[in-house]
Amino acid sequence: MAATGVVDDASAIDAAPRAGRLTFRPPRLSDPRLHVASVVISVQVLGQVSLGFDLSIAQILVSLVTAAAIELALTVPRTRVVAWPASAMLTGNGIALILRVPGTEHGDWWSLRGWYVFAATAALGVLSKYVMRVGDRPLFNPSNVALVVTFLVLGSGLADPQDLWWGPMSVGLALTYAVVVVGGLVITRRLDLLRVSIGFWVTFAALMALLAAAGHEMTARWSLGPVSGLDYWTTLALSPEVLIFLFFMITDPRTAARGRTGGLLYAVGVAAASGALVALQTTEYATKVALLTGLVVVCGLRPLIERWAPATDPTSGPVDWLTRSRWRPAVLAATGLVVVAVVAVGGALAEPVVVRPEGGAPERPPVELRADQVPTVEVAAALEEIGGSFDRDVAERIVADTLVDVLVADRAVAADDDGLAAAVASGPFLDDLVGREPVAAPVRTFERAVVDVVRDPEDFQAQPRLAITVDGTRDGEAWSATYHVLATTGDAVVEREVGAG
Repeated sequence: MAATGVVDDASAIDAAPRAGRLTFRPPRLSDPRLHVASVVISVQVLGQVSLGFDLSIAQILVSLVTAAAIELALTVPRTRVVAWPASAMLTGNGIALILRVPGTEHGDWWSLRGWYVFAATAALGVLSKYVMRVGDRPLFNPSNVALVVTFLVLGSGLADPQDLWWGPMSVGLALTYAVVVVGGLVITRRLDLLRVSIGFWVTFAALMALLAAAGHEMTARWSLGPVSGLDYWTTLALSPEVLIFLFFMITDPRTAARGRTGGLLYAVGVAAASGALVALQTTEYATKVALLTGLVVVCGLRPLIERWAPATDPTSGPVDWLTRSRWRPAVLAATGLVVVAVVAVGGALAEPVVVRPEGGAPERPPVELRADQVPTVEVAAALEEIGGSFDRDVAERIVADTLVDVLVADRAVAADDDGLAAAVASGPFLDDLVGREPVAAPVRTFERAVVDVVRDPEDFQAQPRLAITVDGTRDGEAWSATYHVLATTGDAVVEREVGAG
């Protein structure tokens, strides 16, 4: 997201006559940047009202005001023109749309948590337009390069991109898709940049399909298990964040390559660079940063792209250019290398990103729950915030798996069998089982189980665990315990037992 428009603020002001007294220049309704801003603001409103964005109004304002203030401070003394800082505010708004500070809660409208992160990122974005330039144009997309620097320097503990998954389909999410897609199509067509968006999406979606087919997967803080297969492809190819990226960030006329052929090479290049970097990642955080970094890489190469395929090239289009260009072998070779690299790296990293305890555990022995050991299952509302295919049937299966784990753990302690314990436990729960004195296995009944979500307070990006609170009896006495469970595609594995009594 950046200054999508015909000109940026600096160029417009430089062309204005300088005078001794200040001249005020209001915004023009025909300015395409205002049209982009209307789309971004609409998404921001939907995010606050319907989508549960972990972003405050105060954080948005900090980003906007910082960007506008720096733009005016850099231009007004030099030009004596006070113009509406459309590009700067679009940069600030785009940064606020993507940037998140862990710990910010939805509904805390005036939270200033991490305000300095928003301010510094917005300042970096605006300053980059003036510091990193080639000719009369910024080299990098302002908001894009600022966000990438922020994420790489601060890390996931202090800064996080907006999730790729924006929640289960709802009226609000459907409306968001409509605003982004319709607005994106109208604006990019008006600016003659629709080919850039289409070229990027077709290439990127194809590369993500190759990755998914190779078995590549990632962990995400909104998914109980690894995101893989069709879920991986839809998350990467159809995420609202990716659509915003392709419609409103890579299509900035001031930083995108010019010309029909150059624009298409630029779009395919961004998709290839992003796809290759994404193939190296197995967490959602790293995947999102890789996506954004692909644009930084290709913007850095933009002068070369425009030299290879100048906007004044007399050839009629990309096919003719590729047929006649002396760069054809290099382009074809680069394309082949990207495809091979994505498939090879994706396949190499296709090992499960969530695994059982190290060293391998024996299979869990078959255990059947008696009639009095099948509890009623309740699912907490927090699980509505979890992506994937989690439903009541899955919840009941995981509860049954967990209760079997508890019974097998009792057997392991009674038999002093550490290998058996490792079949059903990991982490602190396994350590506790291994350290116990052998005792006879208790007689248990299970009456009620509540399934909830538990998150690691020390790791904002960590894959969530299930917290299963069980009520029942132990040797005839009332008993209750909560188990933190790692639920993947196989049997549930108990990682921690808390509140047992």
